[in-house]
Formats: sequence, C-alpha cells, structure tokens
Amino acid sequence: MQSITTQETKHGKGVFALRPFSKGEVILQAKGPILDDDDFEDGSYEDCHCLQIGERTYIGSSGEIDDFVNHSCDPNAGYRVVGQQADLIAIRDIQVGEEITFDYSTSMHNDANEMDCQCGTSQCRKRIRDFQYLPKELKARYIDLGIVPDFIVKMKCE
Repeated sequence: MQSITTQETKHGKGVFALRPFSKGEVILQAKGPILDDDDFEDGSYEDCHCLQIGERTYIGSSGEIDDFVNHSCDPNAGYRVVGQQADLIAIRDIQVGEEITFDYSTSMHNDANEMDCQCGTSQCRKRIRDFQYLPKELKARYIDLGIVPDFIVKMKCE
C-alpha cells in the first residue's frame, strides 16, 4: 500500500499522506542524481528541485514524488542528511490527508537563491532564505530535530 501521493494545490503539486506518520518516521528518500555547483549553468539553482546536502553538493530532480514536497514555515517534516542520502522524516505526527512539507531554509546555504514564501501559515516569514537568516530559536529547534545538514551546522550560522 502506498503511504504518500501527489495532489494539486493552489501552488502546484504537493505531497500528501495516505496514512498517519509518527514523529521520527521516514516518509521518503530523495532519489535524484548527485550534483555539484559546476552542474548548474551560470550558478543558477532556480527551478531545479534540488536539495543542498553539502557545501557544493546537491541531490537533483528525480522526476518522482520527492520533487513535489513543498515548503512551509511551519513544516511537519524535514530532511535528515547522512553522507549523500537524504531521508524526509516526520518532525511531528502527520495525519491522513495532510500535506507533507519541509522548511527549504534548513538545506539552503549558498546565498544563490531566495524566493517569496506563499505558505500562508501563521509563522510565515514571507521570504525563503538561507539557514543563517532564520531566527536563532528556530535554528536551534531545527538542529535539535536533526534536520539541518552537518555542513550547515559546522558553519556556525549564528
């Protein structure tokens, strides 16, 4: 039985739970090719559906469901990166029918891409930017949850 599916949202496709997920449970694994900065024309990361997993390393688009996990400033999931593997884990219990989201800022550290946020949550920051620009308390929470790649944590983005 499938545990997730894609559905249309007001902002395009999103990923939704077909069954409940418990906090800490793996939801999916990012499956795209491993890329580095040199793989992007003119350093452009726009529209790549990439997940930054190292200072110059990314998991690129797979063409599969992992490409459609949307951003939220109040996410219910986050990527746990170990080496070149990234597992999306629930950071709180997720109910059937709920959209699965993560905070894109947890994996951004290159100042090459920013975007307007349209998540619509009460915690919306209005702009999606690198991890270093998050409020100190939020950075600490995300680090404690284990959803910030080591390369960002080691840069001491205070």
